[in-house]
Amino acid sequence: MIRQRLFRYAVYRNMFLSFVLLTAAMIALVTVVLFVLFSWSTAKEVGKISESMLKQNSAVSSVIREQVYNVGNLLLSDQEIVNALLDKEATPLKQYGVFTKLGQIQSTYPFIHSIGIYNGSTHSYLNTKGITLEEEEELLGEINSKNASYFQLFRRQLSMAAMGKGKEDVLTFVLLPSYYSPLSAKGAIVINMSTSGLQDLIGGYRNEAIGSLYVIDDHGNVMTHSEETSIDNLSEEPYVQTILASDKESGYFTKSIDGRKSIVTYVKSKDLNWIFMSVNKYQNVLFNMQALKQAALGLAFACFAISILLSFWLTNNAYNPIRQLLEKMTSISKSKGVRRQINEFDLLDTTYAELTEKMRSMESEASLARQALVLRLLKGGDERMFQRLVEHSQGVCFVAIAILLDSEDGLPAGDEEGRKSYSCAAISRLAQQVLESEGASVAAVEEGTAAVILPLKHQHLPIHLVGMLEDLQGEIARTLGLSVTIGIGSVAENYDELRESFRYAQSCFRQRFFEGKGKVFHCDPLVVEEDSQTEAIYPDKREKRIVEAIKLQQLDKLEKEIDLWVKDIRGYSYHEVMFFINQFIGGLYKQLNVHSVKNRESAELFLEFTRDITRFETLQETAAALKELAVRICSLSEESGAVRHAEVVDFIQAYVQQHYSRPDMSLEQVAGEVKLSRSYVGKLFKAHCELSFNDYLNAVRLEKAKELLTTTEESVQSISEQVGIMNTTYFYTLFKKHYQISPAQFRSQHAIAAKKAQ
Repeated sequence: MIRQRLFRYAVYRNMFLSFVLLTAAMIALVTVVLFVLFSWSTAKEVGKISESMLKQNSAVSSVIREQVYNVGNLLLSDQEIVNALLDKEATPLKQYGVFTKLGQIQSTYPFIHSIGIYNGSTHSYLNTKGITLEEEEELLGEINSKNASYFQLFRRQLSMAAMGKGKEDVLTFVLLPSYYSPLSAKGAIVINMSTSGLQDLIGGYRNEAIGSLYVIDDHGNVMTHSEETSIDNLSEEPYVQTILASDKESGYFTKSIDGRKSIVTYVKSKDLNWIFMSVNKYQNVLFNMQALKQAALGLAFACFAISILLSFWLTNNAYNPIRQLLEKMTSISKSKGVRRQINEFDLLDTTYAELTEKMRSMESEASLARQALVLRLLKGGDERMFQRLVEHSQGVCFVAIAILLDSEDGLPAGDEEGRKSYSCAAISRLAQQVLESEGASVAAVEEGTAAVILPLKHQHLPIHLVGMLEDLQGEIARTLGLSVTIGIGSVAENYDELRESFRYAQSCFRQRFFEGKGKVFHCDPLVVEEDSQTEAIYPDKREKRIVEAIKLQQLDKLEKEIDLWVKDIRGYSYHEVMFFINQFIGGLYKQLNVHSVKNRESAELFLEFTRDITRFETLQETAAALKELAVRICSLSEESGAVRHAEVVDFIQAYVQQHYSRPDMSLEQVAGEVKLSRSYVGKLFKAHCELSFNDYLNAVRLEKAKELLTTTEESVQSISEQVGIMNTTYFYTLFKKHYQISPAQFRSQHAIAAKKAQ
């Protein structure tokens, strides 16, 4: 069964392989992480152990140093040895006595290789190993030239020709008697320490885990080491350079040495300039590295085998719902002879696609039936169709809702009628989806208008209705990018009341003209009846004041009067307001003599306004268009001819020349002085002066600044503020842009020119 599923069913096979790969990856990751952590912790522990061992060596070195100092002090306190250092004559008898004394002291300290006494007065040298003056000539010559004490041990080679040997490595300590002020400056005590003792001590700490041990000075010179080969200097090695550059007294780190990863541990002596260092190969740190790798690999394979069995179990359990769904929805042959491979998801996708298509077909038919029912009920149905609506809904009464497309913003490209039809259809579908849970039926009944019939369980509107419709507006805005206004009608219990409810819902759109777009309005039939009985009175006095303001070019008064005229007509019904607007346009046309031949351009403005008046969806838009019309008529009237424009421009120029130093000088302020709009003044000034107001203001200020730069010694910042530019950086930029030179350079050049002229 399992084998058949693996080879036949693609989803089963993919699930199984996914489980296997996932578990394999997890096992590999855990194994690698654990192995790395184990290696790291082991290396860390070895580093700490090596560091502790080297610290013990460092302590031993301090003891050796103290012993060497004790020997030096013992020699200097012996009268016979001091006499040998100060003796003016090198008598054999005295030298023999000194030689015997030095031999006794050397035998007391086994780590001492030899002791030498150098008398600078007689230029004689006595050594317990028989080393001659000629063999020590290099060291003694350095002592005479430097005449200073050596307070550190240093490595060198001694020639043992007198004993029939070659050269031996020793650590030498030189003590000058001049260190003690009563003694002569000529002479020295040379104490040679055998490196074999220290090397035996260092080598005694070696084991299988330790590769090499070194003692080096602070220049990288090798004092002693545990290797059989001869090594004199390690200062060029990168790991030694790292140790010498470190400020830490001890530590360890990993480094590649000779192509192999190694652990380097070091301890710096506090008393000597020595550094104790060990180099351990990383592979020797873990003695059972190979066995550990094999054990980890074996454990990983065992876990992998278990994961395969676990993957089979997980796959079977996860696949059962898919298998049961396939058995219910499809008829897959269970014959063993069938070898065809099957992709379950493709099969389910095909089946679901067929079912979805059938359901869409059924839904489409039901949707079309509902739309047809709504259209016939609202556009000429009968009582029988209303009864059908009652039978197919769960409500005892209904309410009609009208949805109006606010404007053409966001509509798809194309002809206007087609765009509105497309948008209205999209709004209808979206409204059907949102309100379907309420049992609503939606249809596009007119161009740009959709109707909703909503069943009610009670004879009053539900509290959440307005909130639900506002959510619908938001969904339409987010999904379609359109704005709609919604009107709610009255509650209807029969066919006639339903049609009346839709009429009331449509009448709500008139409120949009006064209150704005994108809102939800609820029509109250009683208020509609009262509004229809009120008497409309046209504000003719306000119209006369508007005409007077246009003739006198009083733009500020003109805008105020238009706002008051709109306020006066706001309280009337939609049809009355539209009538007043047309009457107002006609009055302006007649009183301003626009119909005359010389006012042809003004007549075209009126004609354009009357063509666009039906497109204004709100009273606010209409008022803005009326203001624009009035302002444009002012600009075209006879009273606003070239003379008037020239006077305005002259006044502005004189005003700037007088008040240029004011930091708040602006086009808005100047427009207020001449009682004209900002945009109109800006266009008028640029048309007469061929530059903008701001450019003219900056030019005046810069000319005044040039005058102050040449006639005063005030700072540039002070001059900038005097001409009305409070930002000195902006003044620099403006001045240099205008004159291609900075203010300071301009002042300097003018001063030079003035001196030459004198």
